[in-house]
Amino acid sequence: MRQQSQVVPPETFDLRRIRLRRPRLSDAEAIFEYGSDPEVARYADWPIRSTIDQILESLRQRSEFWEKGVEFYWVITLPIEDRAIGGVSCCVVQHSAEFGFLLNRRYWRNGYATDASQAIVEWAFSVPSIWRVWATCDIENLASARVLEKAGLSREGTLRRWVVRPNLSSEPRDAFIYSKVR
Repeated sequence: MRQQSQVVPPETFDLRRIRLRRPRLSDAEAIFEYGSDPEVARYADWPIRSTIDQILESLRQRSEFWEKGVEFYWVITLPIEDRAIGGVSCCVVQHSAEFGFLLNRRYWRNGYATDASQAIVEWAFSVPSIWRVWATCDIENLASARVLEKAGLSREGTLRRWVVRPNLSSEPRDAFIYSKVR
């Protein structure tokens, strides 16, 4: 069971090219656009989204998680449009922070996932109690592995049979684990 965080994260990150902000229910349609895309959800540890109601429920749950300090989630937006083009989440447990990201396929290869990841890593290390920031990715997801490396994390190894990727297989798959420590 995850221990409640004493961390109070920023609700918004205003970066040079993107903005991270807490999601709103009005983001559901934009999130559904990429959450229902088989290519985007390919390596996810959740089943592809098939209805907008699933997105709305997820947004409500994420808001509850934020208030309880269990998990923090921001949508990635382009500042001028303020439309969700992806998301990044972070769970703080004791002295470590785990994060993950997802991006609409139309915005791949622009560095936005790297920008968002770097922001989360920098924020996490601004919290005195956090000593380790980490993330995993499927061993076949080389694009995400590269994002983690660009965000300053180093590959520690392979987690054998780590997680089920329901959009690929019903069996647990191997994952790379990356981290950065103080």
